[in-house]
Amino acid sequence: MRYLIFFIIILLLFSSCKKQSELSSIFKCNSTDFDNLTVYKDFNKNFKLKIPKNWKTELYYNESQSEIFSADTTKQLSETFILDVTYNYGELNFEDSFFKKTDSLIAIKNLETVKKNTLEFKKKPAFWYVVKGTKKGFKYHQFNLLVKINPNSYLSATSEIYGANAIEERICSSIKLIEKIELLQ
Repeated sequence: MRYLIFFIIILLLFSSCKKQSELSSIFKCNSTDFDNLTVYKDFNKNFKLKIPKNWKTELYYNESQSEIFSADTTKQLSETFILDVTYNYGELNFEDSFFKKTDSLIAIKNLETVKKNTLEFKKKPAFWYVVKGTKKGFKYHQFNLLVKINPNSYLSATSEIYGANAIEERICSSIKLIEKIELLQ
């Protein structure tokens, strides 16, 4: 009887745990969350993004994209990250020519690829990568996620991380916000 009760308790504990996303698992992210979130819709109403209320957030659009750009301006740049999520109109195919072009652009910017891979994000094909280097005299990391929405549009999410401290932690924080994206189409 004791074993049965023990088994039921263990089963309840495991079933109550929220399953980590594939992206969060890759980076071994903890489940810390943000408080006081405000919902922003991009100009063209393609997606919604939840951002902390105290962050400075700008919206931008033109005929080829619709963007939400946000950063926590209450912290030093070396303690936070800049988040840019953009809905792009255009074709995106994850094939050899795409990967070669991406590697070429990274090399032109004198950045070094740290990690990269494909996955599914919100049941859509996606590619992510992390690069590092120097930008404006600062040590710099950038997390990028590209998600093919349909044959004629894709979502890009970029997190710029300056400095050398808590890189993985800040990548995880940006992933936490990126995972809150809600596609509206």
